[in-house]
Amino acid sequence: MNKNRTMQEMDEQYKDCPVRTNTYEVEGVKHTVVNHFVGNRDINDVMFNYAYNRVVNEMLHRVPKTA
Repeated sequence: MNKNRTMQEMDEQYKDCPVRTNTYEVEGVKHTVVNHFVGNRDINDVMFNYAYNRVVNEMLHRVPKTA
């Protein structure tokens, strides 16, 4: 995999993949996050990392616990 691709090359390569855009406000500053779903990640790894990060953040009181 070539890591020195330009943004235009990546746009062309992934143009048919789903994209989701979310805007968040943190301390009065708006941030836009663009997720590109290219389908080359292992869903088990993704879910494990999400769950692990959620637990760590809950233990550090960074996010509210779910009921």
